[in-house]
Amino acid sequence: MKRLMIALTLFGTALGANAALYLRAEKDTETVTGMSEVSLAGRKLTVPRAIIRDRTQMAGGRLDRLDLAVNILDFSPIPQPSTRDPNRPMPDRLTMILTPSGNAPDSTALFQTIYARFLSGETTQSQAGLVMRRFRAGTPYEDRELFIGAGGRQPFIALCPRDPQLREMEPCTTLLRREGLDAELRLNARHLGEWRRIITAASELVAELAGRKPETAAATP
Repeated sequence: MKRLMIALTLFGTALGANAALYLRAEKDTETVTGMSEVSLAGRKLTVPRAIIRDRTQMAGGRLDRLDLAVNILDFSPIPQPSTRDPNRPMPDRLTMILTPSGNAPDSTALFQTIYARFLSGETTQSQAGLVMRRFRAGTPYEDRELFIGAGGRQPFIALCPRDPQLREMEPCTTLLRREGLDAELRLNARHLGEWRRIITAASELVAELAGRKPETAAATP
């Protein structure tokens, strides 16, 4: 009987501990609300905490970079994961890394000074008005493809994995410059055909964070 009582006591303790962990996990996944005041090299931003990807940045203050993530379809916050529904499908995300522009090259300069040196002569018309360029074998970018679109404040230049299987694990990257900030956008290649909408919405988001009135950023080429 004594052993049974000890076993029941231990079971009850373990059950209580698991319940506490479960409740704490659910608390950690509650909806994030409120705004954070962020300073990037003197650029003052007011940012919804729900779109800040790195939880350590949610306190705001002076930062060297700001990591954001939004639903790529409507730029809404990404739902928090839930222990109650761990298999809930998550939307495709657009990741944005904001840094001060400084003396960093913009997308046009990157193309002219770096990418253009390694391009092959192959040019292919792609989706939604994009032109696809490939790199020569034996160059640093031989496993990448470059997608180029015209229109807006600056050319759209996206660097993507060439291997279709690799594209499901690694995003395409493109650079947007606005309000004295560089936004490195990371997106799945399947959304390249929506580049005009994505660039417009991303540009408007950066302007709103900086307290500026959004302007149309992408025009018909």
